[in-house]
Order: sequence, then structure tokens, then C-alpha cells
Amino acid sequence: MAKKVTPIDDPDQCQESIQLFSKYQDSLTPWQVLTQNQYARNTLVAFKNDWHNFLSFCIEHHVQPLPAKADTVHRYIEYMSRSRKLASLKRYMVTISLVHRCHQLPDPCAQTEVRLAMQKQQLEKHDDYKNAAAFRDTHLQRLLEQFESSPKLKDIRDVAIWSVAFEAMLKRSELAALTLDNLNIHPDGLIDLEVTDTRIALSAIASKALQRWLVAGMITDGYLFRRIDRHSNLGELPLDHSSIYRVFRRASDELGMPSNDLFSGQSPRVGAAQDLADSGVSIPDIQEQGRWKSPAMPAQYVGHTDRHDQEIAKYIKHKPWEK
Repeated sequence: MAKKVTPIDDPDQCQESIQLFSKYQDSLTPWQVLTQNQYARNTLVAFKNDWHNFLSFCIEHHVQPLPAKADTVHRYIEYMSRSRKLASLKRYMVTISLVHRCHQLPDPCAQTEVRLAMQKQQLEKHDDYKNAAAFRDTHLQRLLEQFESSPKLKDIRDVAIWSVAFEAMLKRSELAALTLDNLNIHPDGLIDLEVTDTRIALSAIASKALQRWLVAGMITDGYLFRRIDRHSNLGELPLDHSSIYRVFRRASDELGMPSNDLFSGQSPRVGAAQDLADSGVSIPDIQEQGRWKSPAMPAQYVGHTDRHDQEIAKYIKHKPWEK
């Protein structure tokens, strides 16, 4: 099993857990217990949401979720494939498999019927991955022209987020986790970020935007980018992924982007990679600058899909339906 999670070996405890996972659970605690704290919080949230989707399907169709029959999972795949991409379907299978195997139940995802159903989806959806819309330097410059002099707290924060996320090629998790301790402010006003043991020098433009936010938000410690309520009150908690999505979705709206080309929290990494590629930077150098573990994603972002497929194949552990 992934992360070497040990299945529940006590029969009574196992039965109690089966009953628990046969119902909706708002708390992440059961998932932490089930997986023995082997996964990050965001991963557990994804597991919980995926499992709730499967539970909803089972309840609606009056079938048992745990243990689930192969036919149930097959029907679920067909149902979800109408609106979900291949990557999502694969994730659903991982979650369903994990829950069954942790409870020492037969894994329906390993059955031939489900393997064939997933192989069918792979053939039909092989090319359905699509990058997030690219948030590029031209977009940032237009937003700066529009908002860099705005006195509104939300505008000041969002300008800083757009600038810093783009220049530093930040993941959503990295952006949310930034604190004042990650900053090195030089006497000339320029700022360096410390992200995963990497020092990133911000330009004068991004440094100015961030400095303006620190002053306007009166941030002297703690998280850099925080929620702002409808009354312009600044909170203590950092932005979550949904809030970051809304900040970049707002950028789409302000720029009048078409509905099929809207920004998300991943957009600045995509756009920065494309800008670097256009300026002649190699994929290995883009990989290093964006702190990717392999060249696969930057290759995909800049349109080298063959290179992406070759690289990603090195890291994929074959699932039962791919044998």
C-alpha cells in the first residue's frame, strides 16, 4: 500500500471503522487514524472528498459502499467519466482502493471488470489533460496599471499576490504558507523569499507591491497573505486554496478573459514557465527555477507533451487496471 499504511488488524476496531466510513464524516480525524498520519492534510481532504462522492453515488443507487462490488465501481467510473477527466478518475480509484485495503476488504479496483473499465477511459481520455490558463507577464502588467495605486486593502493584497506568485513561481501551498520569517528585506527595499531552502530574489516591482501590502495590512508577524472579510477586516489565518483560486479568478474577470480561459491558483506557474521558455530558458533550468522534482510538468506547461509523457512515465507506479 502507498506510504506503507498498515491495515487494521483488530477485528472489532476494523468493524467499527467500516461502519464509520460507510457514512459521511466532516472531520479529518478518521482519515488520520486510518492512514496512521502518513499523509499531508491536503491529501486527506482530497481522500475525504473523493470518498464522499463515492458514498453519494452508492446511496443514490442503493448499493453498498464498503465493501463495494466491482460492478458498483464500474458503474461509478462510467457515471463520473461524463464530467471528470482521467486524472480525477484515477484518483477516485486510488481512494476507493485505499479505504478497502485499510479495512482488509477485497479491493474492487483490482478486479478485471474495473481494470478494463479504466483501460477504456485511458484510451478515450488520454489527451484530455489541459493546463491551467497561463497567467503571464502581460496580464500582470495590465493588472498593475489598473490597481497599483488603489487604496483598497483587497486590491493592495491581490496585487501583491499576483506579483509574488508569478515572479517566484509559487505553488498554492507555498503561497499560503509564506510568513514574515520567509522574507529578507534589504536596505534598498528589495525582498528575497526563502521557499523550501531556495532563495528567490523579487524584482523592484514585486518588492514594492509586497512592501505596500505589509504596510497597509500592518503585518508585523505571522502569515503574509490572509483573508479579508466584507468589512475589510484582516484575519489571522492564511488564505486556503479556494481563496487563492478566487484571487486569480478575480484577475480573469478584471482582464475580461473568456470563460474557457480563466485563471486558477496554478496559472502563475504555468504562465511563468511559458514566459521563460519564450525567452530561451531550457526546460531543466525552468524545472530548477520552479522547484519541480522532474521536467515533466514544465515540459507540459510549455507544450512539450511528448517530453512530459516520457518523464512522467518514469515516476508512475502501474495500477491494477494498467497491467
